[in-house]
Amino acid sequence: MKRVSLDCLGAALAGYSHPIGKIITDFVKESGGSPKATVIGAGFKTSPHEAALANGTMAHALDYDDYSLVLAGHPSVSLLPSILAIGEDRGISGKKVLTAYIVGFEIESKLGAGVNFRHYELGWHATCTLGTLGAAAACSSILGLDIEKTRMALGIAASEASGLRQNFGTMTKPFHAGLSARNGVIAALLAEKGFTADKNILEAEFGFCNLFCGKGEYDSERITSNLGNPFAIFEPGISIKPYPSCGGTHTALDAMLYLAKENDINPSDVEEIGVDVPELLPRVLIHSNPKTGLEGKFSMEFCMAITLLDRRAGLEQFTDEKVRDPRTVELIKKVKVRPQVNMTVDGTTGSIPVQVTVRLKDGREFSRRVEVAKGNPDIPLSRNEVVDKFKDCARPLFSEEKCRRVIEFMEDLEHIGDIRELMELLIQTH
Repeated sequence: MKRVSLDCLGAALAGYSHPIGKIITDFVKESGGSPKATVIGAGFKTSPHEAALANGTMAHALDYDDYSLVLAGHPSVSLLPSILAIGEDRGISGKKVLTAYIVGFEIESKLGAGVNFRHYELGWHATCTLGTLGAAAACSSILGLDIEKTRMALGIAASEASGLRQNFGTMTKPFHAGLSARNGVIAALLAEKGFTADKNILEAEFGFCNLFCGKGEYDSERITSNLGNPFAIFEPGISIKPYPSCGGTHTALDAMLYLAKENDINPSDVEEIGVDVPELLPRVLIHSNPKTGLEGKFSMEFCMAITLLDRRAGLEQFTDEKVRDPRTVELIKKVKVRPQVNMTVDGTTGSIPVQVTVRLKDGREFSRRVEVAKGNPDIPLSRNEVVDKFKDCARPLFSEEKCRRVIEFMEDLEHIGDIRELMELLIQTH
């Protein structure tokens, strides 16, 4: 949990330097608000719900944050910004931060198990829809709401939930994360004051599950039967990304990096790159011919091309310039994505099977199949890899010494008495 939280903070700091971060922080600053919660990197405070909006949007700006296939979305960008915003206002302990996260992730994961992948296939972005409910649950935990008020918070959150997958590859996708964090804060604070909602909002005829999944298309047993047994944080867990692109590209990225390095493939020698994928993936990776770096994050074709060209898939690869480079454009034309009926995405295990085959002009072929991506709980990033990723994200804003202090703080989070100490560290210094 502490590594996941550190990773999310790094993603937010990296997002602050992106145009998305500048626009959302300027917007929030101009909107005003009581100075109760810190906007990460920016050096000012605003109301808790506005801070959650900014920090959630920044954390998802580069699609470098963690993900969960059961959720079919990104948990931390909804949960951590909402928790930190209310937590800073109320002066909670680090242990309460961790507890609230586990509660919020449990709620959105179990909901995800009951409504996905139908919910996702209909075009909803679960980071925003389910994330709003998870954030409301997390904030309700922090506020100590009783059962009835927690039900009200979830009822309010269900009417706030939205987010359309058609906006993938635009600035609005990370905005979804900010909205879910903000809406979770608002739902819990309103419920705390006595605001009401339908207490059967999930299972009612016109409630969340029927409307967001299709009448009778969800499985209530999968939502309620194993709450806390085991907690979703243990099983299936959370994947931390080694690459700043959609998680649906990661097994293919692992395969291509291996093939390019192991066989010393020269891009100019390539005749065709075949990528066999589950049928769901082309409906997720909707930008076959991307024009921007954001669209490139949702393009299997671009991911294969740039990884073969640069033999890397880091922050510097997913830029407008890289997408528009003539060499990239030509290589993209050689990538053929081939949906396979016998390949399926498994949310329980985190498996997204792919097979990448590179055929050269001289007739030689190199092929590699990958079932589970690096960063999955079964193949986790090491402590040092998570720390190095955080430093890479934070360096444009933080000195090496400040990076070290934040890392030490997060690794001792359960012993911190007041997280306001952490928020004071998360302001730009250079």
